[in-house]
Amino acid sequence: MPGLLIYTPKVTQRVNYIFQLFFDSIIKTHFTITSDEAAFKAYTGQKINYSANQFLPDELQVVPCGLLSETGIKAQLITVTKWNDLKIFFQVDRGSLPFDIFSASFFLVSRYEEYYSHKPDEHSRFHHSNSLAFKNHFLDEPLINLWAEELRKIILAKYPDVPFAENKYAFIPTVDVDIAYAHLGRSIAHTLGSYFKALSKFQFLTMVEKKLVILHFKKDPYDTFEYQESLFTKYKLRPIYFMLAGKRGHNDKNIPPDGKRFKALVKTLSSFAEIGIHPSYNSDSNPKVVKGEIEKVEQNISQKITSSRQHFLKMNLPETFKCLAEIGITDDYTMAYAGAVGFRASICTPFYFYDLKSEHSLPVKVHSSVVMDGTLNGYMHMSPQDSIATTKELIGKVRKCKGEFIAIWHNDNLTEKKHWKGWRPYFETILEAAS
Repeated sequence: MPGLLIYTPKVTQRVNYIFQLFFDSIIKTHFTITSDEAAFKAYTGQKINYSANQFLPDELQVVPCGLLSETGIKAQLITVTKWNDLKIFFQVDRGSLPFDIFSASFFLVSRYEEYYSHKPDEHSRFHHSNSLAFKNHFLDEPLINLWAEELRKIILAKYPDVPFAENKYAFIPTVDVDIAYAHLGRSIAHTLGSYFKALSKFQFLTMVEKKLVILHFKKDPYDTFEYQESLFTKYKLRPIYFMLAGKRGHNDKNIPPDGKRFKALVKTLSSFAEIGIHPSYNSDSNPKVVKGEIEKVEQNISQKITSSRQHFLKMNLPETFKCLAEIGITDDYTMAYAGAVGFRASICTPFYFYDLKSEHSLPVKVHSSVVMDGTLNGYMHMSPQDSIATTKELIGKVRKCKGEFIAIWHNDNLTEKKHWKGWRPYFETILEAAS
């Protein structure tokens, strides 16, 4: 038995991809796709007609708008309206749903708009303010999951015996190690250079701190790793640490990956966490460079690195994901905006990246990161207290959809110094709430 039988006149790569996302990953029920009209009509079991042709008066039907039968990329004219308190687009005038739920979901999850309406920011990133979700006020909603739940209800109303398996809510805390230490682990030349730079700016407190840290009379201010470990252990969490291991440059300022400090830190972190790579600023489409950075980290641990998050959340579609697939990265955690919290791909379920230029999915699973400390403080200028309220609301939405809640922290933002004073309570509160 095929379970839920879905008819569509043409089974394209896009159709296969989005049906697998909906029925395998989100609402979890067995399904079969057919383009055989006669077989579909003859089937007496549970079925959905995804075509413009109506076969039975009371059948479940989703009328396609055409996006899934196309290839290539072209600008889409989109009007957003509401249905059941949810934003919708690609509206149709008949069928069991007032919009093409599959095309709309494909548009969002493939990041279709980022290919043709890319107005880059200073780091060549797609800016959140250009997105359909931000412009239409649904960036803070895992809209695809909410649509999928409505579809599940409609299917159950017609076919009460359709079996649906349940997803489970998961919390994955992650830490980007952009700068492991403020003063330790640097070369003598670099240390002397930074010392005299502080002197030239009359930063005497920095000079004193640097001297005390180097002489081991004081702990390095960015060394918050024991504090993090104690909390992850308390809540029985296994975080992911993304290590920056690129050559030093204007946007890559971690300690040398060949140095003793870096090697010792990676070994320590790997004892209680998964280790991922944080590809350097200009490596987003260069597999040779990223592979070299991975090897520098892997030589210090017994685990193979299969997870990645781009430094500065900087990615070039689809080249970044083709690069990751080529070097064996299976899971990526870059799908987030630097300037706003929420759901960049409008989903809180992991999904495989779809390459719109080659029209096939890649073996890289995308995990959407929902909040980042630097976004809340640096871009949105929110207080720790307001950030707690905002983050708890997002946690609640992910829990309801039984999705993944992924948060991004940085070790150097947990110092309780300067503009990060008061942010440890945020870290502690969210770990408890999300767990």
